[in-house]
Amino acid sequence: MRKQIVISVLAGGLFFVIAFLRPACYEAETVFFVPLTLLEKQIEQNGIGFGSPIEVDAHLELLNSQSLKSALMSRHGADFSLEISKTRNGAVQVIAQASDPKVAADIANGAVHAADSIKQRMLRQNVGMSFDVIQGRTSSLKKQEQVLREGLDSLRLEAQTDSLALVALVFRKERQYGSVVVELTKNERKLEDLKEYLYAPAPESYVISEALETPKRSGIPAWAIGLLFGLVVFIFQRAVSSGILVSKHN
Repeated sequence: MRKQIVISVLAGGLFFVIAFLRPACYEAETVFFVPLTLLEKQIEQNGIGFGSPIEVDAHLELLNSQSLKSALMSRHGADFSLEISKTRNGAVQVIAQASDPKVAADIANGAVHAADSIKQRMLRQNVGMSFDVIQGRTSSLKKQEQVLREGLDSLRLEAQTDSLALVALVFRKERQYGSVVVELTKNERKLEDLKEYLYAPAPESYVISEALETPKRSGIPAWAIGLLFGLVVFIFQRAVSSGILVSKHN
């Protein structure tokens, strides 16, 4: 019995030393709410509320993207890990693990800022594409409006001498001109809105718990590992001495 205890203590001490000398790993956590992304929704809701479930899921995909990981790796190297999850209240939790407590906190907070930055670029790119399309259509409508206006002016002059023959044509051209003017006005207003969206900053994530530097290591403590393995070795020895493992083997 004494011999078994000594062996168990030695085994536990050995695993304690191994666990104690393992590379340090520190953990930092931040929690935030995904903001409303679309400017129209912000105006409609007076800036009140958070992103919809679809927006939250899209933000999770962004946090798990290679673009975000590459951005973090360029600043902090590749020796870290990220765990992204959604809380039961609809917030997003980011847990970073690294060999330095400050780096772990910087990575967790940096992931939130990097995701906001990537989303900003994506939104501006999408708005920019819409802006180019509307701008092209507006330019085309302006040319049509000018051509139709000049044509109408000529027809009105001719109608003064032969109004009955040209009245139907003038009426048709005026309706066509009116439709172009209405569409042109709508496109010009849309173009002004897109200009505002193009330069307006995207809303940032609402951080409710910022990641802080902590000296406490993550994972199972070294003393717990030593105690656990010491106990396992002791139970194993008792089982062998009592013949339980031998009888089961036979």
